[in-house]
Amino acid sequence: MRTHTLLSITLLGLLLWASCVQASDSDQNQEETSKESTEEVSEEMSEETEEAPKEKTTEIEEEKDVMVLHINNFDRALSENQYLLVEFYAPWCGHCKQLEPQYAEAAGKLKAEELAIRLAKVDATEERELSDEFDVGGFPTLILFINGQRKQPITYTGKRSADGIIKWMKRRTGPGAEVLESTKSAAQFIDAHNITVVGFFDTLESEAAKVFKEVAFDVTDTEFGVTTTPEVFQKYEVKTNSVVLFKKFDDGRADFVLSDEEKLDKRNLTSFIQENSMELIIRFSKENADKIFSSKIHLHSLLFINSTVEREKAFVEKSWAVAKEFKGKVTMLFIVIDVMDDLPHVLKYFGVSKSDAPTVRIIDMDTEKKFSIAKGDLTEDSLRQMCQEVFTGTAKPYYRTEEIPEDWNKGPVKVLVGKNFESVALDPTKNVFVEFYAPWCGHCKELAPIWDQLGEKYADHVDIIIAKMDATANEVESLTIQGFPTLKYYPAGGKEAVDYTGKRDLEMMSKFLDDGGVMPAEESKEDEDEEAEDEDEDKEDKEGDDSKEDDDTTGDDSKVCIVAATFAICQ
Repeated sequence: MRTHTLLSITLLGLLLWASCVQASDSDQNQEETSKESTEEVSEEMSEETEEAPKEKTTEIEEEKDVMVLHINNFDRALSENQYLLVEFYAPWCGHCKQLEPQYAEAAGKLKAEELAIRLAKVDATEERELSDEFDVGGFPTLILFINGQRKQPITYTGKRSADGIIKWMKRRTGPGAEVLESTKSAAQFIDAHNITVVGFFDTLESEAAKVFKEVAFDVTDTEFGVTTTPEVFQKYEVKTNSVVLFKKFDDGRADFVLSDEEKLDKRNLTSFIQENSMELIIRFSKENADKIFSSKIHLHSLLFINSTVEREKAFVEKSWAVAKEFKGKVTMLFIVIDVMDDLPHVLKYFGVSKSDAPTVRIIDMDTEKKFSIAKGDLTEDSLRQMCQEVFTGTAKPYYRTEEIPEDWNKGPVKVLVGKNFESVALDPTKNVFVEFYAPWCGHCKELAPIWDQLGEKYADHVDIIIAKMDATANEVESLTIQGFPTLKYYPAGGKEAVDYTGKRDLEMMSKFLDDGGVMPAEESKEDEDEEAEDEDEDKEDKEGDDSKEDDDTTGDDSKVCIVAATFAICQ
């Protein structure tokens, strides 16, 4: 499980699954209001049905082709199935509910093919003994058991889709990488696919070859081959242990050469494959969003064009030379975004409209800053200059803001945007309590009526202002939002802002304001326990959503970026 604090999430990947977050928020809101603990959920279900629990035997029942396992039939399932993927889930978990139809579809298709592969599930909230044995720390957790071995199971690292599950399972049941024993078989293998990754090793028993095989098992959307044949080395001009990615675009191949002292590293090899599998200039789409999202490249140059305009399409071709230049000088992704595609969240985030095309925006994921080139100033030379200035740190960033609403000051809750934030929130004569929210965030929607009540309660206090700002559309240079909703109190006199971390109810927030921005005294032990449990459940959903075996390989926060204040985890 990841131990890092989330700093940033790649904008493009984020906005693609923003709608999923909305659904997840909704699910979580319903879940959180209906449970105090897993035990109480079980008790309520028992009271509603008034049915005695079924006796657990060694018999194995199925639900939509998914085997239902528990402590009494688990051993039998392992002994009867060569490849058994088991999902440990919680009935209340939103991510588990989202996975359920995909998991069932995969189970049905694999069962119909009569392969030695089956899918099963375990209610981890009831089967604590099994959960503890396999160190289940998040929901859902998927674990593969091979040949009945329960001592060293394999954590599922594939995509959470029916197709992703099927591909991952089938890859695990095979050799992972096809052995290429001749120049003919190598040529046929490479020619048959758009992208192939071939390992050239002195022996398949080497540590490097074993690492290569591990990566081949995990990266299921790419075909892998391996060879120890000298003639194949010679045909492809490989002189030492290497990994070569062959591709039918750009330069045709990319070489990952190992020195005598260097060991092949799973993380670096995976990054090499991901980065070199993408075209020099990438057309953003749902199909390649995963690769963009998981890339370790932190500089993204986004070319917004209208694909119906020929001269704008031609500009992309002209940008190829710049992209190649900066790939050699500094790692930078060049991404084409068609303003005619259905990507309103992307356009909104950058403040780009269809009429603005062609235009360029550059994001530095490390500093969370964005840079732009105006439509009229966009040329091949200006693009090169902007990329260079971003690289050297001399470019001036821009911050998005909406226009100040005419009625921003009319209601009990004042509406802030980037343009009026400092004049209102940092007014030295006022104490200003600000909610930074995202329109799609379920927790923000839950807080909205309470926040309005708070505004009404303090409407007559001349020195207190209750305000809100849509942090997905407005940015402030000195402010980074890492969760929605975020509540900040700006005291009069220019004192340092205070983060409000207490309960989001009218009573506690009122006490906070009445005490001059001092956090209320510690809550009761019972309340602390309840909040800790809710945090654990949120944590489980977040961790489970990674679906990756090695945090350093795919969950490194240096590449998982929250850009400005568009989104962070709903707290």
